[in-house]
Amino acid sequence: MSCEVAVMNKHGVALAADSALSVGDGQKVFRTAEKLFKIADAPIGIMAYGCAEIMGVPWEIVIKSYVRQLGERRFPATEQYGEDFRHFVEASDMLFPASAQRDWFRRIIESVWKTDIREPWRKKLDGAPRRSPRKAAALLLQTIKEELAGFRDIAPIEQLSHTYGEQIVSEYADILKELETRLFHDVHLTGEISDALRRLVKLMHTHQWFHPDNFSGLVVAGFGEAELFPSLYIYTAGTVVASRLRWLKVDEAHVDREHPVIIIPFAQTDMIDLFCTGIYPALKERLVDIIMKCLPQRGARKVGAHARKGGKSGRAQAQETAKTVQAIIAKEFQEKYTLPLISSVDVLSRFELAKMAEALVSLTAFKARMSTQQQETVGGPIDVAVISKSEGFAWVKQKNILKHEDAATFLMP
Repeated sequence: MSCEVAVMNKHGVALAADSALSVGDGQKVFRTAEKLFKIADAPIGIMAYGCAEIMGVPWEIVIKSYVRQLGERRFPATEQYGEDFRHFVEASDMLFPASAQRDWFRRIIESVWKTDIREPWRKKLDGAPRRSPRKAAALLLQTIKEELAGFRDIAPIEQLSHTYGEQIVSEYADILKELETRLFHDVHLTGEISDALRRLVKLMHTHQWFHPDNFSGLVVAGFGEAELFPSLYIYTAGTVVASRLRWLKVDEAHVDREHPVIIIPFAQTDMIDLFCTGIYPALKERLVDIIMKCLPQRGARKVGAHARKGGKSGRAQAQETAKTVQAIIAKEFQEKYTLPLISSVDVLSRFELAKMAEALVSLTAFKARMSTQQQETVGGPIDVAVISKSEGFAWVKQKNILKHEDAATFLMP
């Protein structure tokens, strides 16, 4: 886990990121990770969170390679930098050669087929009263169909069509055949089972599904040449498969005259949400339920009497009351906390924005340090940068992992 934040007003963007990098389910935490990057001399910055690597290559290497390739090119809109970065990743044979793409495709398919198909199937088979080859095949097909059904509620990725899914199944047919034979060697694989497994592979790659161990969040923020106020785009990046990066635009935000202030946290967001809304997110979700439970029973009896007279049912009345309470609470926090905060941030200079962004990340790190219920996976030096239309990207704070005067001592055996 990590903590990053973007604070934007009409003057510019402040980006801040901690340096913690957890390894092995958070058992080991390093505090020297690079998560915030300058994009040449363009008024653009990129932050990375989540997985620190893409297909075994650190994001630092990928992004800095892109910076060298970008050179003096500039784009009218911030979003075009994100799209150009995606095209660079897809086209880089040095970073992601075909052999690496095949290897990571094999890893992910094996992981899913083993964890989500084979293991549940074996449990069903062990619990079956009677075993037979036909029964085993039927249970396997049932397990695959259950997994396929889970994709009904997952939207497709716009730029990855059904044709792309067909291309993957064709291009990596030998890998699929080998994994199919090895993982399901103890059952008769019918044509229907094989087709279902390949349909699952297509959906995995053409829909908004990402393997939990192999995806990252990327934030591209700043000014395009034709943009007066700053913009920000949030992406999810998976792996490169068949020379296409599985890439999803999650959200975007734009400062304008109607929306003069935008504060967006990434990764661990609870303390920043608390600061911006005036209430802890977990408590906000439970607050209405707590209030409803505290209503006097007399009110409930009145609701029942109203229902008997032809009014709304008790449940419908309670739901309507809960919505009313929720709206009142939301209005209260909006007027007493959010709007005053927006008014204050609206007038901050870009360097005051930087101080605010750093303070928000520091607050989250302090909360993680004091908590007895979570590991301290936010912390280390905080990198801070500001981006303005006139001055471009400027570092406010940047950690020095190795100072020049310390180099000799560091390199001594």
